[in-house]
Amino acid sequence: MLTPAASDERKPVILMVDDDPNNLSVMRDCLAGCNYSILAAEDGKSAVLRADYARPDLILLDVMMPGIDGYETCRRLKSQESTKDIPVIFMTALTETGHKVKGLEAGAVDYITKPFQREEMLARIAVHLHIREL
Repeated sequence: MLTPAASDERKPVILMVDDDPNNLSVMRDCLAGCNYSILAAEDGKSAVLRADYARPDLILLDVMMPGIDGYETCRRLKSQESTKDIPVIFMTALTETGHKVKGLEAGAVDYITKPFQREEMLARIAVHLHIREL
């Protein structure tokens, strides 16, 4: 597995961004026991600020949020020097190809549709964290 095994290694930090507390709880439960440090943000504006401050290793980002949506949030993250290299994975219920393309064009590295399979989500996260490490 690509996640760190040793307890003395620095845990990768994952920022989850979703306006629905239930979705944040489900994602947090899925990541429990995976040796990640988890941060959360409830909207795009706070996500950009938190990412700039905390410099997470990966961001899980919802598309449909009040204020600025996930696409705009991703564009803002990619336009800032401090956050432009952080991989963004969209996690959303929007399943149409056009939405996926729009997400990738905004700068995301991956796009996972809800409902998601835990094993698939964990595998994609591990791969993108490994690529970032390289």
